[in-house]
Amino acid sequence: MNHKLFLQYLEEYTLEALENAEDDVSAAADYLEKVQRAGMMAKNRKEKNAALDRASKVFSSSRERSLYVVLKSLGMDDLAKEKL
Repeated sequence: MNHKLFLQYLEEYTLEALENAEDDVSAAADYLEKVQRAGMMAKNRKEKNAALDRASKVFSSSRERSLYVVLKSLGMDDLAKEKL
């Protein structure tokens, strides 16, 4: 698996979820649960699905935590500081 692509997709899924959930962790978790996984013919399917799984797991298990903590858990320190 290409780790650089994984991180890129992880950031994309995270930003998309936060945009659609207006920066609410619980709403972002709900949004990510509804996102369809990449199909068999999708380019970079392995990285996309791994990133979606990771984002979904962190948001779902952190519904009661602050957005800052969730973003730090995902390794997005710069974004966490920006959202303060």
